[in-house]
Amino acid sequence: MCIDPACMQKEIENHIKGIQDTIIAAMHNHDIWWIYKNRDTRQQYIDVMNAYLGFFQTSIHAHFVAMIIALYRLYETRRDTISFPQLLRLLEFNQSLSSDAQVQIERLMQEAKPIWIKIGTIRSAVFAHLSNEREIGESFTKADLKYRHVKDLIELSKTIINTITRDYSRSTEAFNLSAESDTITLLTDLSGIRKG
Repeated sequence: MCIDPACMQKEIENHIKGIQDTIIAAMHNHDIWWIYKNRDTRQQYIDVMNAYLGFFQTSIHAHFVAMIIALYRLYETRRDTISFPQLLRLLEFNQSLSSDAQVQIERLMQEAKPIWIKIGTIRSAVFAHLSNEREIGESFTKADLKYRHVKDLIELSKTIINTITRDYSRSTEAFNLSAESDTITLLTDLSGIRKG
């Protein structure tokens, strides 16, 4: 951590941008994974997904893993990472946030923590390390991770970073990009090719 004000500002801005980009990655991977898994869209495209089974099985897994890794990374506690805890440490050292913002962010971080622990259990026991103490299914059971938890953590993360940036730099990120329409278009096009 640098102590020169210009260097500190650059480091804080680098953390903010890194966190925003990670949230966007989590959102996009979630969008694609959920279209594949959601009963409504899955039923509509099941034939094309079965026609390209190897691709879609791998894609479902890859987007889920990427989403889990991104969500884990946001709350990583190691000091050598770009994460909420490290950004908050920099902002505290620089005395950059109002006390009202600090209280609100602390409340949101406490709300996110139990979900992050669930994400961490899956990340650590299934993807980052393959636990030899229990089966993969047991790790999912232990984590008790539900779809709503993933969606909640994404929304909480967007709120936390926007609370920080609103107070720090009077700005917010719209987070209005989505991979949903492109994924639907791809599946629709593949369905048309298969039928044509």
